[in-house]
Amino acid sequence: MLVSQYIIRSLPELSGDIPLSEVYREDFPEDVAYAPVLVDGKFAGFLDLENLEIEKETKSQVSQCELELVNVRILETQHIFEIIPLFIKSGLSLLPVWNEEGETEGYISLNAVNQVIGGTHAFQTEGGILVLTVPAIHYSLSEISRLIEANQGKILAVVLETDPVLNQNYLVHIKVNQSDLSRIVATLERFEYHVLEVHQTMDASSLDKDRFDQLMRYLDI
Repeated sequence: MLVSQYIIRSLPELSGDIPLSEVYREDFPEDVAYAPVLVDGKFAGFLDLENLEIEKETKSQVSQCELELVNVRILETQHIFEIIPLFIKSGLSLLPVWNEEGETEGYISLNAVNQVIGGTHAFQTEGGILVLTVPAIHYSLSEISRLIEANQGKILAVVLETDPVLNQNYLVHIKVNQSDLSRIVATLERFEYHVLEVHQTMDASSLDKDRFDQLMRYLDI
């Protein structure tokens, strides 16, 4: 899952001295909002294609437009997961990709990154999602995993973020390969984990079976 596998190499590039009258939105893919601009053969920034017609009213050349500058650097050898924060930092949906010699190899889009993540096993597999708030000093994925696996569950994905309410805590988003998370939640709470949210889907037959099993256990007492 290296960046080099998802580079767009055929994206049209604009020279700064090209007349704006010769630039057309339809020359670029529909899902690409920016056109890369080269000055003296080197990447200088992006022209916002959504504002192209407005720019044409007052500007005559690409070089006269205010370009979207890029304040991050993506290398073709980076893992795809490494560059997600760079898209967030830049605020752009398209970024240039550089090689070790400092030359642009092409471009990578946020849409491509989303498709890669969405196509992984963790997001293709059905299951439920838990959100825990855990003091950062006490966070242990191995301990949480042990408690989940004690209920025959498997962790498919984990995402950490700082708790906006308790900034000394992590919000731990966990996807588990089970739709019914009730037993896992009970176990986590028994070990004093604070479960903030539970997202699960249970069909009617599953609910009926669970109620029937509870009734049978009651009658057996």
